[in-house]
Amino acid sequence: MGPAGGGRSRLRAATVATITAVALLAVGCTAAVPPPIEAGRAGADGPCTVRPIREAANPAQWQLPVFVLEPSGAASPGITGGRCDDDRRPVLLFAHGYSASFTEGYTSFLRHLVGQGFVVVYPGYQLDFDPPVQYAAMRAGLRAGLAATDRADTSRMGMVGHSWGAGMGARTLQWMDAQGWGNEALWAVLFAPAFPLEVGTGPVDLPEHLRLLAVNFDRDVFVDTRIAADLVRSVRGPRVAPRHLAVRSDDAASPPLSSDHTTPVTLGTDSDTGLDVDHYDRWGVWRPVDATAGCALRGIWCDEDLTDMGTLPDGHVVRRAEWLGPNDDVGPPAILDCDGILGLVVATRPC
Repeated sequence: MGPAGGGRSRLRAATVATITAVALLAVGCTAAVPPPIEAGRAGADGPCTVRPIREAANPAQWQLPVFVLEPSGAASPGITGGRCDDDRRPVLLFAHGYSASFTEGYTSFLRHLVGQGFVVVYPGYQLDFDPPVQYAAMRAGLRAGLAATDRADTSRMGMVGHSWGAGMGARTLQWMDAQGWGNEALWAVLFAPAFPLEVGTGPVDLPEHLRLLAVNFDRDVFVDTRIAADLVRSVRGPRVAPRHLAVRSDDAASPPLSSDHTTPVTLGTDSDTGLDVDHYDRWGVWRPVDATAGCALRGIWCDEDLTDMGTLPDGHVVRRAEWLGPNDDVGPPAILDCDGILGLVVATRPC
């Protein structure tokens, strides 16, 4: 038996409060909501609207629901093609960061993804540190979310992960491929990934048609950049080699732009928390996702210059991101550091 409605409401409120409290530790001053990227470019707002969010039960994590977000409208999204209200739409699995068991932590990010025409499945997983249980919750939650909608085209599938959810990426992609999902298009963007578990210590075998991008942030005090570097250099199988992007902070911008672990977190556009949409959400998060998905699905933006971080309304050219090599490291010492105590306890593969 699951928790009563009041218990779930209290859990939701506590989770949102945790997201806000933890994330505010890493946030500087609040930037004005940036203008959208111009239409036709990766990162531009999509035309689809979001249907009311539905919940499904997760048989491997009864305390937390699986959220299903679906697009609506008669427009045609450029990344995914067809119409927003088509009977069958490509699927995106969103693997959240620790404590973000409810969708409020990524409100604007999720709105952007559904706006591009994706059916988004968002499974919650527990805070208690138990990787086998958490990984099982992600897999069972994806299956439950797919069963809750008749619009999921599992032949076209992507994954977005953040932090601990991004660390689940390698194993989850292997499992998705074993189900026969993503056989026409398969892609993933992993933001500030934590340690990848359940994939051993050697090469990581992934499907040959997968397009994979890892993204780190240069002021991330939670996750070591070397974790993503190890994953990228260890992956074998894909025809197109995985890439690793570092988004750099820009203190010369006004107000300064900080690239940190909470960059993908967006409570909204005007919540006045310091966790609203800023320039790096559009250029350092949404744009890499759109370009990776667009290339996998429709062959567009495959050569997009993702180091370009755009220009602010005052004419300031934002500091460029950079592609990292297999041994490059950026950022300060982190809580999940390859050489730290938690790294020795949590990690099952060296980085």
